[in-house]
Amino acid sequence: MPRIIVIGSVNHDRIWQLDAPLVRGGRMQFSSRTTRLGGGAYYTGQQLLELGADVALVSRLMQDEQGQATFTSLSSAGFDTDHIMMAPGETAPLEIFLEPNGERTIIAPVGRAYPLTAAGKLSSAGVYINALALDGNLVDQIDAQPLVVSQFPLKPATHRPADYVISSRDDVSDDLTLAWRRAAEVAGRRLKMLVLTDGSRPITLFDGSDAIEVEPADRVASTNTIGAGDRFAGAFLFALLQGQAPAAAAWEASRITAEWLRRRDD
Repeated sequence: MPRIIVIGSVNHDRIWQLDAPLVRGGRMQFSSRTTRLGGGAYYTGQQLLELGADVALVSRLMQDEQGQATFTSLSSAGFDTDHIMMAPGETAPLEIFLEPNGERTIIAPVGRAYPLTAAGKLSSAGVYINALALDGNLVDQIDAQPLVVSQFPLKPATHRPADYVISSRDDVSDDLTLAWRRAAEVAGRRLKMLVLTDGSRPITLFDGSDAIEVEPADRVASTNTIGAGDRFAGAFLFALLQGQAPAAAAWEASRITAEWLRRRDD
């Protein structure tokens, strides 16, 4: 059972299922509104737990009643919560407007992004990062881990040493060389490969010189892909730790993610 450190957010997602696409100045209706745990660290960690990993979360929760309940829920689910920081303040939900075609609009509360930190010493077989701000001690500890996968930050972010950077193709330049250069600015000299998912289309693996495309194992028509990219990242990291080559790991991650989407939609 590999021990994996997952660094990022655990949110309370309030999902509004809209009856029609968002229209500027329009009057919208929704058919349902649900609140559930979400966030990059949560979805990735859940996938890794299901695959049999020992998962420790590095995250921040608020000290209010909702935050305390979330901490208890994460512990009950099997996460190692020793590195979760409890901060003063009130838990604010992340608003997600989900259109019938699957497009989503995310509205987050305004607030200062405090760098994540971890109490105690981290030791793992691998690390996954989906966070913008990291403190210096945490970055140093990440660099000491044998395998690091990071989500491609969409906003200015702390440099973090990473072997693989994952992103959706929609979130990076069509110019792979430019996308590689931006990934290397974040991940540094450890960067081995950029992994770009593209929905049901081929996954692109680029090492700075050569690109290969991997056909997904399966295609699932879903109008709710929230969490799918994070699940893919967790399955990809786990496959690498099992000794699979990057292309095989990407295929396996696509298969596992498709199975999860199918189960959720049933």
